[in-house]
Amino acid sequence: MISKAAHETGAAGAAVGRAPHAAARWLETCEGDAPLLLIAPHGGRAGAAARAALHPKVNDLHTAEITRELSARLGAGAIINRAMDRNRLDLNRLSQVMEAAPWMLELIAERLERLAARHRHATVLLVHGWNVIEPRVDLGVGLKSSGDTLRPARGAHLSASDGFINGALLDLSERLRRDGILASFGLRYPGGGANNLLQAFTQRHAASPLGALRRLAALSARGALEAVQLELSVALRMPGRLRARTLDAIAQTFGRDQSPLTPRRRRIVVVHAGETRAPLAQSSATALRLAQPVAAASPLRVGLEFYDPMAQVGAMASFDLGPGAAGARVMALVGRERIALFTAEGRVERTPHRLALGPLVLAADGGRLIFEFRGPAVVVDDGHAYLSVEQALARATLHDAMELRAEFVPWSQPERAAASDGAALLEMLAHPERSADAAFGRVTGRFGLAGTAHPIDAVARAGRSFTGVGGGEFHARRMVWAAFPGAGAPRALETRAVLDGGGKHRLDARLLDCDGWAPREAQSIVLTPAASRRPPQRIAARLRTSASGRAEPLLAGEVHSFVMLSRPGPAQSRILTTLGFATFRLGGYLGAGMFERSRRIRTRASGANAEIGEDD
Repeated sequence: MISKAAHETGAAGAAVGRAPHAAARWLETCEGDAPLLLIAPHGGRAGAAARAALHPKVNDLHTAEITRELSARLGAGAIINRAMDRNRLDLNRLSQVMEAAPWMLELIAERLERLAARHRHATVLLVHGWNVIEPRVDLGVGLKSSGDTLRPARGAHLSASDGFINGALLDLSERLRRDGILASFGLRYPGGGANNLLQAFTQRHAASPLGALRRLAALSARGALEAVQLELSVALRMPGRLRARTLDAIAQTFGRDQSPLTPRRRRIVVVHAGETRAPLAQSSATALRLAQPVAAASPLRVGLEFYDPMAQVGAMASFDLGPGAAGARVMALVGRERIALFTAEGRVERTPHRLALGPLVLAADGGRLIFEFRGPAVVVDDGHAYLSVEQALARATLHDAMELRAEFVPWSQPERAAASDGAALLEMLAHPERSADAAFGRVTGRFGLAGTAHPIDAVARAGRSFTGVGGGEFHARRMVWAAFPGAGAPRALETRAVLDGGGKHRLDARLLDCDGWAPREAQSIVLTPAASRRPPQRIAARLRTSASGRAEPLLAGEVHSFVMLSRPGPAQSRILTTLGFATFRLGGYLGAGMFERSRRIRTRASGANAEIGEDD
């Protein structure tokens, strides 16, 4: 029998201080007999003050409910943060816990000492959320993959023994793999930082002035503790089939009546500090996929963008290449503001004919480029939702099977004779020095979501990701690309208006016709309404023609779909962006394309109650 006690007495604010845990309304505890302790440090939600902050952290949505369910299934004790915003008190940061809630470490130590006395050992499962959508679990024990071995992250103490890694964690990885869920060690979150709660379950803090940390270190020193940080991706946390399968795998791995898997034909080799590297034996179906660590620099982001006005479907698919490559993604806009998103992290597989990461593939096939994706997608019906990632994920639903196949055929252009086949075009896009010029053409294919399939016949652009052009060193930016499939029409137009960091305005435009690209002198680009937090309805651009020198209307557009984003910018700023798809008229020609409007914002004061203002 599991007893649950939710601490309801006292004001919520009293918990941020040295109040005992009985006064913490945001904390829930569960009792259990199994040699397990479950901890959910980030199960709360952000308040208005956190959402207004410059760089708010995203709470790990659904982890409180998941931990509660696992506690019941496993007969395990649990400590669950169900309401405290991590931007106010981060229970995964030892420094903050020691300062504001040292009683929590006492509570953890008491629980684990009791379990160790009864069972001679205890396992700690820290349940976290990873805001990547690909079905994946990142296992944090202080290790990262390094080629064919696992090695400690910088400065990390390991929270798990070799036997636990090659026993329970390898079993869990195999159970997940059978359900199409990837497991990795420290791909994003190894849990090796001294301030990480996971390190409290190692010997790292044996000399801490806090008694609870010394007691936990003593348990670790005598081999009584195994601890792992489970970073569950969005697809595994949102209600649905994937979440159910993930919880089944965890329950089967750590439950009392564990059914062993077939004998393993491989072993994960763990290289400890001071050891020489040992090879990791390769194997068959039980092989654990070990991902490469991600560097921190600016990647080249390339891909495909298209819009079909008849189907009212547009999509942006992109892959990161080179230093700092973070992964790949696809975002589809359906109707005016239905947004379907899939993201994956890791190193893009790159060959002369193919870019791939997980279910995202861009491949050359004869004279075409083919983008294919089939997998889960997070869907939200609000173009403003992604101004807060946490709000977007809270409002979204998970669809198990979004499907997109887009066949891109470039319009013939004299300067692209060398890139007339798909492999040459892909090679051109994947090189920084050759990817500045986009290729325009036609996309045909199909798009499916929520049981509804749409044939696609769209104008398209392939090349460096449109929203990544020029980086983030600006105060304001307006950009448009438009493509025109009609006979005799100019093929495409690109135009940009940028207010740079020095306050200088720069406008440029270029036109693509049968003779190639020709520059134009841009006069203005207007997206109305012009408010940063409202989507535009109309787009207008003017330029001075080289022939007459007169100001003429060049481009008129009507916005059909949009999404608004907020992302970190340089020099302690944020960038508010609206992007989407539109239909365009150029003289008597009709076409379609994409727009972006971005503006940098800054805080006028520091702290959680900072006022947000716009950089003009």
